[in-house]
Amino acid sequence: WLFAWIRKGISVSDYLGLKRLPAKQLLRWCIGLLLVGALSDGLSALLGRPIVPDVIVESYKTAWSPPLLWFAMVILAPLNEEVFFRGFLFAGLSRSRIGGRGAILLTSLLWSVIHFQYDWFGVATIFVVGLLLGYARLKTSSIIPTILMHSLMNLVATIQVAMLLWYVGESN
Repeated sequence: WLFAWIRKGISVSDYLGLKRLPAKQLLRWCIGLLLVGALSDGLSALLGRPIVPDVIVESYKTAWSPPLLWFAMVILAPLNEEVFFRGFLFAGLSRSRIGGRGAILLTSLLWSVIHFQYDWFGVATIFVVGLLLGYARLKTSSIIPTILMHSLMNLVATIQVAMLLWYVGESN
């Protein structure tokens, strides 16, 4: 990718989509993500499934340091995954024959596959969230909203786990 940037004269920030956006626009994308999350939680409840996947609960319960887990879940994972999937991969794929829509589909599929620790419902939910993140990337030409949305999604999940464990008396 470095050679492509040098050859094409594209800056790293332009290639990755590190473009600032107005706060109102970022807020709209975050509200959209919260709505998708609420629909997913509602569907989980209707299907009699736990709202918080067991794998997340176990990770939280067995964490050596809950503050480090929060940092990894809310900051590190979203930043790294978004730079890679909606930054590098999306940029390259959207400039290829498959275009922006194909890039949304492929990056969402690949992103959901790396979350193999979840069951089918969790992977499907992650795929749908990936579609929303990809759409945000396509419409804004920026990964800033996708990083914020991903962080928000993980923050909500982490809060849900903490509340669940506090409620059942198993908090760290």
